[in-house]
Amino acid sequence: MSLDRRDTTLSGDIKLYDPRDGSQKPYAGAAFTAASGGVTTALVADAQGHFVSKVTVHGTDGDPVYDPRGGKLLGWETAVSLSTEANGKKEQARAAVPVTPVEARIALDSTTVTGPYATRGKVGGSFTWKAADGTWKPAPGAMVLAIHSDSVATDTAGRFTWSRELTEDTSWRVSEWNAWVSAESQDVKVDVTGGTSFPSLTAKVDRNKIVRLLGEFNRGQIPAGINAVTVEVQYSADGKTGWTTRQKVEDYIGFPMSGVHKLRTALPYPGPGFVRMRYAGTPDINGSVSSPVQVVPRTETAIPEFNAAPEPVKKGKPITLTGKLTQADPARKPLAGQYVHYYFRPAGSTEWKAVGYSFTGADGTFTRKYTATQSGSWSARYQVTDEAHYVSSSRVDEVVVTP
Repeated sequence: MSLDRRDTTLSGDIKLYDPRDGSQKPYAGAAFTAASGGVTTALVADAQGHFVSKVTVHGTDGDPVYDPRGGKLLGWETAVSLSTEANGKKEQARAAVPVTPVEARIALDSTTVTGPYATRGKVGGSFTWKAADGTWKPAPGAMVLAIHSDSVATDTAGRFTWSRELTEDTSWRVSEWNAWVSAESQDVKVDVTGGTSFPSLTAKVDRNKIVRLLGEFNRGQIPAGINAVTVEVQYSADGKTGWTTRQKVEDYIGFPMSGVHKLRTALPYPGPGFVRMRYAGTPDINGSVSSPVQVVPRTETAIPEFNAAPEPVKKGKPITLTGKLTQADPARKPLAGQYVHYYFRPAGSTEWKAVGYSFTGADGTFTRKYTATQSGSWSARYQVTDEAHYVSSSRVDEVVVTP
């Protein structure tokens, strides 16, 4: 069996087994199938359950055959799957077919690959085999080749293409490991120059309207003498056009000079839109840009109502703080179940002191009582927010405490 000679003759017997007494008898006229390479052929046994059938082997599947005693490679074989059915029960068997490899050759489009670090290097070529009449023919579709640590299949024209991220100067071997062909392996020399990439970027708006960015900056093969590179943080309203640089971040080159580095930075919320990280590059270092990340804003909040009463108040008497916390979307809807913290600033002082907190009710209102000790200013702040809201502060209410 070879690519030149695809036909083979299978012979055997099909018998019926009787579980009642363990006897076997010929399965007269048994209908069965022979399948290989995704093609199924219908066959029939004779009156004695015997068959001698000529079949065509399809596909390019095959397995090595080793000496069980010494592990030496003895040859190659493919298989035809036989299947039949009787009384609702299916039975299958594997028929091994020896394969004789034919001469083949791998022709590379190029024996070298050059490109910047973190880009993809491409290997392409053709795979042909020598027929009995001396002509060279394209390898059948899906003939599998090994390239480096991966595998790739040829197309119907015997062509193959493969790509891999460039990370280091090395070589990639292109070889066959197939029952049907025998070809000399080819090597591709890989030369990597300086380059960069941004594998990932996240951007999140915090409660104080600050965008926190965390990017992975992948760089390698950086030429000696370069101590840092400048990465830009850019903004665009639609994530496609009008990118403007809002910040620059210095990424210092340490040891090792290659690998993924974490870039953390922050900038004021620029408005609805998208952000990205970009390295412009130099003649010696390939530039790159991250995928755009949408900046999802939080909802504005407000404390439109706040009062400290009574005013004035006698020392030692209670002073009551009341107010209401709302959110902008939906329009001024009460914000329930949230912490509101209270602050006091004594008269003549510039320092605010946290004095306690309470929770907002279903209607967004809050209240808290304190004992009046001295004149000063009171304020309420929504500062321990959930993930969906910004902080907000009330007006300042001054209260005079009398003796």
